[in-house]
Order: sequence, then C-alpha cells, then structure tokens
Amino acid sequence: MPFAASAGAKLLLFPLVTTGLIALTDVSPPIAQAAILLSALPAASSSYILARQLGGDAPLMAAIVSGETLLAMATMPLVLSLLR
Repeated sequence: MPFAASAGAKLLLFPLVTTGLIALTDVSPPIAQAAILLSALPAASSSYILARQLGGDAPLMAAIVSGETLLAMATMPLVLSLLR
C-alpha cells in the first residue's frame, strides 16, 4: 500500500497538479513543458541513502525508488506525448 500511494502520487497526481497550476498562470510553453517533465520524474535514488542514514525504512524506500523507476518507463512516454 505505501508503494502504490507513493507511485500514484509521484507519477500521476503530481504531474496533474503541476499541469493545473500552469494552466492557471501565464507561463511560457518551454518552461511549462520543463516543469511538467520534472514533476513526472520518479523518486531520487538519494532518498534511499537519506532513509538509511536517518533511521527511516530503507527497504521500503529502495522498493519505492526501484518500482517508480520501472513505472516511469511507462508514464514518461505518456507525459511526453501529452506535451506535444
């Protein structure tokens, strides 16, 4: 359940919220595209290191980073196709 919530929020919800905020503002198209692409990226691998060093759930973070990276192979082309 934590993985599904994390992946859904990061790979789907965050890009949708970013798109909505961009629609409400007067942002140039190249900046809007960059913001949407950056919001659709998976979790950073450094988050595993932080979780391990700060006493967090490192195995869960490793699963989230790995899973989101694999799922991003499907979601990134979708986001790119929507930007055209």
